[in-house]
Amino acid sequence: MKKKILILATSQVTIESFLLPHIKKLKKKYDITILTKLNINRLIISDVKIFNINLDRKINVLNDIKNLIYLYNFLKLNNFNFIFTITPKAGLLGMLSAFVNKIPIRLHIFTGQVWSNKNFLYKYILKLFDKLIMKLSNETLCDGKRQREFLIENSFSKKIKVLGNGSICGVDTNLFKPNKKQKLNLRKKFKIKNNEVVFLYVGRINKDKGINNILSTLKLLSDSNFKCRFIFVGNHEDENLKHEIKKNKKVIHVNHLRNISKFYQFADIYITSSYREGFGMTVAQAMSSGLPVIGTNIYGLKDLLKNGRNCITYEPDDLNKLYLACCKLIENEKLRKKFGLLGRKIIIKNFQEKDLVRRFENFFKLKLS
Repeated sequence: MKKKILILATSQVTIESFLLPHIKKLKKKYDITILTKLNINRLIISDVKIFNINLDRKINVLNDIKNLIYLYNFLKLNNFNFIFTITPKAGLLGMLSAFVNKIPIRLHIFTGQVWSNKNFLYKYILKLFDKLIMKLSNETLCDGKRQREFLIENSFSKKIKVLGNGSICGVDTNLFKPNKKQKLNLRKKFKIKNNEVVFLYVGRINKDKGINNILSTLKLLSDSNFKCRFIFVGNHEDENLKHEIKKNKKVIHVNHLRNISKFYQFADIYITSSYREGFGMTVAQAMSSGLPVIGTNIYGLKDLLKNGRNCITYEPDDLNKLYLACCKLIENEKLRKKFGLLGRKIIIKNFQEKDLVRRFENFFKLKLS
């Protein structure tokens, strides 16, 4: 009989963005069940059982208690050998339920710390939740070496491991690669002029991701008569930002897609203004696609970004430095190509999907043997 693994995540997007390569490999040897908040376009994976749970990213006491009771009963009924949680809320509720149910192997993977840019009591509470997750799990991973250093500096246990050089699933460099034909087709589809430079951001659209800073920089660039367009690929999580993006004629917005590689191939520069990241998967995908990167100097991106070699980095909220970085890359196509070529080499050498999938498979095999 196959051993039973439960994968618990706060959202379907997390499963689609990070775990599909692992699930496709693991389902050949194990009985896989996924529990997550499903979208309208319901996730379907052959030979994998998938159930909906109405998890919220933010604290919602009544709903959280309801989900905790549901999880306790779900785990008790199914007798799993292994539970794997990802994202903070899934980790907290999942590990509490798994610990009480005495699930033998309890793995959580940290993918960034919500509390890293918070203040005072709120930061203390969120940090306490992460420490509780770690206490209740008996295996803990994180998706970046710099993130591991950050956690240890903040009094987390040194038992946290990083597989390979970091990231959850690595990058499929055969999918995320430069494609001139795709670039021309999409520029035509979105009516982008030949002299316009296209900036791309992929991810959740909220204040923690620094979208306000990107929009402010776009205004400065427009006022300076730079010919550029911005593309945001991701789901809205803030109504004010949604309104700002919708009314800006220089911005193209596309909801999250399962296959986003074509948008990287469409762009000229990748931009992020995030205040916190665990690893920066979209940055890795951009680098693999041959894009130069403008990114914040935060711990979660330091595994990828080498300032002056494949990117220009700046401190969060330093809008002047962000504006100057954009100007520099708009005006210097040669530098864009140089950064893009080195970025792709870094991904091919250190963050290949096939390597991470193999390492995860071996990790599960070792724990379930």
